[in-house]
Amino acid sequence: MRLVWLLWLLTFSRTLLAEQPVLPAALAQYLQQKTEIRYCVDPHWLPFEGLDDQQQHIGMSSGYRQFFQSLLPLPLVLVPTASWGESLEAIKTGRCELLLMAMATPAREEVLQFSPVYLTIPSAVVTLANKASLPELRQMTTARLGIRQHVGYIELYRSWWPQMQLVEVASYEEGLLMVQSGQLDGMFGNMGSLSYLLQQYKMSNLKIAATVEGESRMSVATRRSDPQMGELAAWLVGQITPAIQKQLADSWLPVSLDVATDKKLALQVIAAAALLLSLAGLAYHKVLRLNQQLRLANQQLAAQTQHDSLTGLFNRQYLSAKLPELLSLCQRQQLPLTLAMIDLDHFKRLNDVHGHLFGDECLRRFAGLLAAQFQRPSDVLVRYGGEEFVLISIGQSAQEMAQQLEHFIQLLAGQPVPAVAEQEYCTASIGWLTAIPRRAERAEAWLHAADQALYRAKAAGRNCCQQAAGPYRQPLTDATAVTESPH
Repeated sequence: MRLVWLLWLLTFSRTLLAEQPVLPAALAQYLQQKTEIRYCVDPHWLPFEGLDDQQQHIGMSSGYRQFFQSLLPLPLVLVPTASWGESLEAIKTGRCELLLMAMATPAREEVLQFSPVYLTIPSAVVTLANKASLPELRQMTTARLGIRQHVGYIELYRSWWPQMQLVEVASYEEGLLMVQSGQLDGMFGNMGSLSYLLQQYKMSNLKIAATVEGESRMSVATRRSDPQMGELAAWLVGQITPAIQKQLADSWLPVSLDVATDKKLALQVIAAAALLLSLAGLAYHKVLRLNQQLRLANQQLAAQTQHDSLTGLFNRQYLSAKLPELLSLCQRQQLPLTLAMIDLDHFKRLNDVHGHLFGDECLRRFAGLLAAQFQRPSDVLVRYGGEEFVLISIGQSAQEMAQQLEHFIQLLAGQPVPAVAEQEYCTASIGWLTAIPRRAERAEAWLHAADQALYRAKAAGRNCCQQAAGPYRQPLTDATAVTESPH
C-alpha cells in the first residue's frame, strides 16, 4: 500500500509543477481569518479512504487531499475518527470542516452542503460463489442483505425496496464474513471496496453477483452554517483535471469507475479505442485465448501450492499467509477467532503395525470427517504436518466451540477404519483457544498457545480436548458478551 502511495506521489509531483490556479480574492480573504482547515475521512473505506495503524490518511482521497493542499495557503489537518458515523457527527458539531468523500442525501442536506460530484462509484451485491443468480431486488422479500451503517444510499434502498430485509453492519468486512457464514444472503456495497476486499482477504468462495441501482456520487461536504467553506470546496473540486482523476484511479482502484471527464475528450478516447480494436481484433482474440490458458494454469498451480496433495486440505504454506490476515480482520471487527491444533493419537503405531498405505487412508478419512463437521464458509482446515491438523473458525463463542470439538472427538472414536485383518479405531487430541485477537498479535503466539494446550491433552490421556489457559482464554459465554482479556 505504501509503495502504491509513493509511486503515485512521483507522478503527481509533475502535475504540481504546472501553473497553479489562483485562489479567488474573496476566498483568499476568508482564509486569512483561519490558521488551518480541519477535515475528516471514513477510517475504514479502502481503497477510497482510510486510516493506517499510525492514524495516517491513506487511500484515493489522500491523493485528492494532496492536490487540494497544493492550492491552499494554509494546512489541511486531519481529525482522526473511529468510524464513518463519528466523522459525520464531527462535521455536524464543528470538530471538522470538510468531508473529502461524502454522498448527498436528503437527511444530510438539512445540515450539510455538497460540492459538485467528482467521482461516481457503481454499487454491487456480493453472495456466495456457488449461489444461483439473484432474482430482481424488488421481488426479494425473504433474503437478508447486509448494508454498511451510515452509508449514503441506505436511505434510497429503504425507500426503493421497503419489503427487503436490510441488516445494518459495522463494516464491509463484517458483512462479508456474515455472508461466508450464512448469516446473510448477500452484502451491498460499492464496486471498488467490494473488489478490493475480496482480493485483499482472498475470499474465493464469494463473488460479485450483480450490479445494483444506487451509485455512490462523491462530493466534498461542508456545514451549511459556513457557506464560504462550501464555496471553497466547490472551487477546489472545480480544479480537478481528468489527468489527476486518472492517476488516482489507476493507483488505487481494482476496477474501473466513472469519473466526471470532459465529454469531447471522452469521445476522442472512445473513437481512438474503437479504431485500435478494429485493427487488432485478430491479435486480441489470440492473446485472449493465451491469457485464458495462462490464467487456468496459474489457478491450477495456486491450488497445488496451497493444498495438501494427500488430504485435499490447505497446507502449512497457506496457513502462514492466511492466519495473520484473519487475526487482523477479527481484531478490527472485534470478532472471536478459534484456533484448534488437532493431532491423531498413536499414529506412528498404526503406521508401524498396518503400513503406510493404511496410515494414508487414516489421514484421508480423518480429513474428510473434519471437512464434514466444520463446513461453515469461514472455517479453514489445514494439514499442518504429518498427522497434525489445524482448524480456524470465526464468530463462534468458546462454549459453542467446546461443544463442537467434543462432539468431533466422540464421532471420530466411533468411526472404524478397515485394516488388513480387522477394524482399527482412531482417536485424536485437541488443543484450542477462542479469543478476540489483540492489536498486532502474532500468529506464532496463537499457534504456540494451541500447541501447549494440545500437549496437555496428550498428557491427560489423549482422546480429549484442552482449552488454552492464560490471557488467551475466553470465558464460556456468548460471543457477543466477550471482552478482551487484560494484557
